[in-house]
Amino acid sequence: MLIPGFNRRGGTRASDSEVGMLDVSANALAVLILATMLVISVASPPLLRGELREDAVPSLFYPAPLDGTLPPHSRYMVVLQQGLLELDLNAFAVELAAGGASATTAQGTAVLVTDRRMYRDLNDYRLRLQLDWGAIAALAVPLDEEGASREAQNAGQLFQDSNTASTYLVSPQAIDAFSGLYWKLREAQVPIRWANLQEGQTLVLSRGAENFERRARQWQ
Repeated sequence: MLIPGFNRRGGTRASDSEVGMLDVSANALAVLILATMLVISVASPPLLRGELREDAVPSLFYPAPLDGTLPPHSRYMVVLQQGLLELDLNAFAVELAAGGASATTAQGTAVLVTDRRMYRDLNDYRLRLQLDWGAIAALAVPLDEEGASREAQNAGQLFQDSNTASTYLVSPQAIDAFSGLYWKLREAQVPIRWANLQEGQTLVLSRGAENFERRARQWQ
């Protein structure tokens, strides 16, 4: 006669053994989940909504979106082998305010093109700048270690005080000189943009209605 619940050799039935192993596995998994949650909570305690964790800001950060409802003002810096110089867009604007389609200053000639949008309150504008590269090179401030430190400090102060972000237009010959300034700006977490600009190339600045309708501005 067999004892209920046991086989001939005194072991439990296969189904009972499987159920027991399943219970052990489930308990082990639950303990593992609780331990993982505890480790995560200790290593990264929760914050109130809107707070920024200090260790979440790396020393060198990737491009991050800024609030598109209040985009930063822009200043444009031309970087040549001789150094860097800020484009005086106000001087071009003063000349164009008289009603003409073009303006000439010490930095070059600007032509304003208006693309009228009948279905919008805002028109689209394009400003084509033919820069006087010789004059810019003659007025450029040398981009040595001292000049790079001064520019990095100035760019950071302008962004903090007046929400003005810098865009650097770098000639291919000035990439090496610009790299020192670039890393100073990144380490100081100053939002910037930069692009290559060949000497002799026409620079086109545009303002379209979509600039005020989308939130996709990316800075680095």
